[in-house]
Amino acid sequence: MARERIKMLVLCAMFTALTVLGAYIRIPTPISSFTLQLLFVFLSGVLIGPKYGPLSQLIYVALGLIGIPVFIGGGGISYVLQPAFGFTIGFIASS
Repeated sequence: MARERIKMLVLCAMFTALTVLGAYIRIPTPISSFTLQLLFVFLSGVLIGPKYGPLSQLIYVALGLIGIPVFIGGGGISYVLQPAFGFTIGFIASS
């Protein structure tokens, strides 16, 4: 049982890291830039389930809010005032 939990926590950390990397892989379009974050958000929900998928995205949001520049526009508590923050919060529910 403990081995399975460790496996899921490692996968959770992996999807957190993939979401961070997905923020920096941009495909520019005339209206706005497209990132690979959504791919990793949806994959986290599908592959690691309804418990650990949202946990991985909650960790991603928490890392950004404590000041680590993981969001597209940087990081820190002031990111709450950005219009894209609502979209970022939606990652938790989407996964």
